[in-house]
Amino acid sequence: MRFQNIPVCVLMLFLVNIGKNEGLLHGNSIHSNNSIHDHLGENVDMTGIMQMLSNLTAELENLKTVEMEHLKQQIEKDQLTIQLLQNRVFSLETEQNNLSKLLSAQEFSTYLSGMNQLTHNLVDNEASDRNLTQQLSKAQDDIKQNNVSTTQLLRNQSMELEMLRRQSGKDRSTIQQLNGSLTQEIRGIKEQIASKSNHHAFTAGISSYNNDWTGDTLVFPVVIYSDGTGYNPSTGIFTAPTAGTYVFYVSVQSYYQKSIWLDIVLNGSSKVTAMAYYMYESDSSIAIYQTGTNLVILHLRTGDRVWVKRYHGSGYYSKSIPVTTFSGFKLY
Repeated sequence: MRFQNIPVCVLMLFLVNIGKNEGLLHGNSIHSNNSIHDHLGENVDMTGIMQMLSNLTAELENLKTVEMEHLKQQIEKDQLTIQLLQNRVFSLETEQNNLSKLLSAQEFSTYLSGMNQLTHNLVDNEASDRNLTQQLSKAQDDIKQNNVSTTQLLRNQSMELEMLRRQSGKDRSTIQQLNGSLTQEIRGIKEQIASKSNHHAFTAGISSYNNDWTGDTLVFPVVIYSDGTGYNPSTGIFTAPTAGTYVFYVSVQSYYQKSIWLDIVLNGSSKVTAMAYYMYESDSSIAIYQTGTNLVILHLRTGDRVWVKRYHGSGYYSKSIPVTTFSGFKLY
């Protein structure tokens, strides 16, 4: 085989190299202790060299054995292949002989033509298969590309949804804050309205005198102060907008040397009287004007009415800055 001469060649090359480097091939002496002197006078150990040669020989034998085994296996495979080919040739020859016996020349020609056509069809089918395979591969590539695009699109949409979710959270927080502020403002407005609806007060007066007045209800048309609702300057009647406790006060100035009694009335029922009384004296020439006042605290229900009514006497005195007045306010 090809490795039979390798150990000898390697040994020859090694000895030649030793001869060149150490001067062994030029007559250097060999000592009795199995060592060789080199050109510098140093000793070369022959035992080590022989051991190296032995190792190399063993390795080469190893390689030889492996290579022989490999070649043996390859020969067996080749022999098997040759046997298969021989069997196939024998089978074809047998089939051809059988066909020659069974078929006429025309039939055999037709058979061969059919076989050729079948072969062409197989070739065409193989081409079609390759074409279909290419189309399938392209479709798979397209699907992969579409998958990549779809994945990217889904990733982008997911990011957009996340951004929208965060923005929605911020908007929700802002709406909650605005809703809280709006609720507080509405509560404040309601409180103001409630406070406003619970604050009712007025003062009204008369801007001129009437020395012969003998009417029933005394109307105070001049509104000096008004907070809330309730007092009507056209009728002189206060109508309670809400239930609660109210305070009312009346002050009347009698006309010259006359007397007058005025009542504060709740729904037609007199509660208190203010009296401006003058005691007549026939020989008196003194200009006397009397003042009568009174105050009352009343609990009113929504819709209760309060006004000032003449009880007795006649005439009253007032002027542009009212002297005769009527006042009221809600206490609580």
